[in-house]
Amino acid sequence: MTNKRAFIPPELAHELVKNIRLLALSGKKNFRQYLYDPLVYAGWERDKAHLAASTGKLMDKIQEDSADPAYQHAIALHCKRLISQGLTEGFSALGDSCIFFLDKMQEEPNLAASNEATDFVLAVEKSLKDFAKITSDTNEKKFEESIQSLSIEDMKSAFDPVRLDGTRKKVYLETELHTLYQQVLVATKSNNLAKCKKLLSRYIITYNESENYNKSEVETLLIALDKRENGFRQNLWDSLAIEIYYSVTRGIMEGNAKKAILGIRKYAYIFEGDPNAKFYYEIDALERKLYGIIQTKDLMKDLRKGM
Repeated sequence: MTNKRAFIPPELAHELVKNIRLLALSGKKNFRQYLYDPLVYAGWERDKAHLAASTGKLMDKIQEDSADPAYQHAIALHCKRLISQGLTEGFSALGDSCIFFLDKMQEEPNLAASNEATDFVLAVEKSLKDFAKITSDTNEKKFEESIQSLSIEDMKSAFDPVRLDGTRKKVYLETELHTLYQQVLVATKSNNLAKCKKLLSRYIITYNESENYNKSEVETLLIALDKRENGFRQNLWDSLAIEIYYSVTRGIMEGNAKKAILGIRKYAYIFEGDPNAKFYYEIDALERKLYGIIQTKDLMKDLRKGM
């Protein structure tokens, strides 16, 4: 049995969010078994007579109250009511409510240490990780089957270097990164760090293979942030691994082998074979299957021509 935690680490909340998103892709039967039922069993279901606002209105209210220190003490209780309402409204509302609660835990350390947060994770962590393990095991076979049927053109496309254009999105992202870098140096609130982690994750995942990727600025940011919050760097790398592994797993579940291969390559590029990286062994198993098929079909020469 999983022991109750005293605090929910951001990387765990992030991982559970991704597991819920994958669970939603797998169908209603799994959603009930691995999320709905564990919450009902743990007593999160409330009498309908005690439920009022919809999950959408409750999320708006919580978001509004989060900005007011006078209401901070009530956020955890409102989040618990949100989950209870989600159980009543249906699977879609429940999934959105759980993700909202877990996202808020990543943004607000006080909420992550609340009884409501630790009770919630105690109720769902084991079942969601059981689902993730089952999915990982079955996905190896699915991935092998999907790449067996992948055309050489699609395989070449998946192995192409990432080329980025000068879109407004890129300009906006780099401008936001620079602005946030200045803010982080003087910031005192932890929610700035949560925002910075998300921004850095997007920046690294999107541009890490591009010549425009500013590795030195990223390193400068990480040094500064690690001094302000011990463990920030490791938390960021864990988040990157979770994000990429989710992309790979989703690609396999959707039958999109190209998307899965792109994620595997990106993971390898960022983590450079570090066996201590989160999901290293899961990605390594998929990568071995990929290159095993490439060698069996003698595709390496063709792939190198397209790179």
